[in-house]
Amino acid sequence: MSRPVLYPFLRTLARLIAGVYFRRIEVVGAENVPARGPVILAANHPQSITDAMILGLASRRIVHYVAHSGLFANPVLRFLLESGGAIPVHRSTDVQDARTRNEQTFAACRDVLAHGGCIGIFPEGTSAQERRVQRFKTGTVRIALQTEDHHDFSLGVTIVPVGLSFQSALNFRSRVLVTFGEPIVVRDVADDYRVDPEPTVHALTDRLQERIRHQVVDVRRQELDDLVRQVERVYAGELLAREGLEIPGHSRFERELKLSREIARATDHFYRIRPEVIWNVKELLAEYHRRLDRLRLPDRIVRDEPSSFRGEAVRLAVVFVLGLPVAAWGALWNYIPYKLTGIVARMITRDLTKIHWSQLLVGTVLFVAFYAAWFAFALEHFGTVGQILFMASLPPAGIFTRWYVGSLVRRRRHLRWAYLQSTRRLVVQRVLDLRREIIRAMDAALEEHLAHTGRTTEPVAESRHEDEGHA
Repeated sequence: MSRPVLYPFLRTLARLIAGVYFRRIEVVGAENVPARGPVILAANHPQSITDAMILGLASRRIVHYVAHSGLFANPVLRFLLESGGAIPVHRSTDVQDARTRNEQTFAACRDVLAHGGCIGIFPEGTSAQERRVQRFKTGTVRIALQTEDHHDFSLGVTIVPVGLSFQSALNFRSRVLVTFGEPIVVRDVADDYRVDPEPTVHALTDRLQERIRHQVVDVRRQELDDLVRQVERVYAGELLAREGLEIPGHSRFERELKLSREIARATDHFYRIRPEVIWNVKELLAEYHRRLDRLRLPDRIVRDEPSSFRGEAVRLAVVFVLGLPVAAWGALWNYIPYKLTGIVARMITRDLTKIHWSQLLVGTVLFVAFYAAWFAFALEHFGTVGQILFMASLPPAGIFTRWYVGSLVRRRRHLRWAYLQSTRRLVVQRVLDLRREIIRAMDAALEEHLAHTGRTTEPVAESRHEDEGHA
């Protein structure tokens, strides 16, 4: 097994770029990845090439990725992938002799594992825009079992199920959660594999898929996805703000995802068992959002405690005045490359699963080019200290500008809500009454769902099956 010579450099570069692009990459269960020995990191695949970058940054191991052969067509990209330890896998839709070529892929993977290395693989094969774990291909498990079988099940190969969850499929400065689940020890099925290999492969693949499904938001029926998102927006925020309800998690984002996973399961449960509950909630939410649309307000503003118009006006004015100088400075030097990044990225790809990667690449090129121009400007107009201060101010000022604009929008909505509370009290009261009716319906549905699954604790308590796949 050759050592990927460029891996440390590529990882450092990726960490720098990702640190600017994403607000935060949160990692849960890192201790579940063995520090040494053969391991396969098997993850869901929501964001194309970005997934590989995130997985490599979240793991302490050098990860040899199994990547589809189309990425190796470009000579430059091929050099980078091979120098980074990537292994090509061939799709039958891309090449005619895919099965024969993939024997080489399997051999390369077995070699990495036999030398105690780490492989990163996405068993779904392709990315999809749906919030649903696609049917797993059996290649991941076959690689693990064949490697162990060639060494009489003495290597100790483990498969770590990994859940990748993106806060947004599009937005700059969003969050990512990487959840490493409890490892699956391949030698535990050695006897079954020796007796009947094929059923063992499929059973272990199903087990791996179910583990990952319990680590991400998995909406099994796509016709329910819009409803699940609406319930998330209204009910998850309600539960997070509810006093006395302890939701486990190291961050708000992790807690939000736990609630979203439970909401998706509950929605699927009622769709199968009591669909009338689904239609009742759906009708209530549709009426609620019609009223919110007329008021031009999102639910999170309505959920907040009421406040006076004067108080909100003062807050808006303070934010506007105090932040304006820094925001103007940030916009002056960052607005053009920021806007161009979004425009160009959407021109070169329509696939939502590739938008993050396109924006990462385009943004890196454009910002480096523009910052080089600004540096040339600084060389002509400032001394050494001034040049350092000028260039150091540009990235944080640009990030602050984006936060500042979002903050003004939120404060303006709060101001509008306070104004409506004082001038259109009857309309406001009807909206609040409808929201309370929705929350009561959701509370009753959640209680019934938990009783059906044999749980009586908080709505985010994990089932026994899920605990098996969590840190």
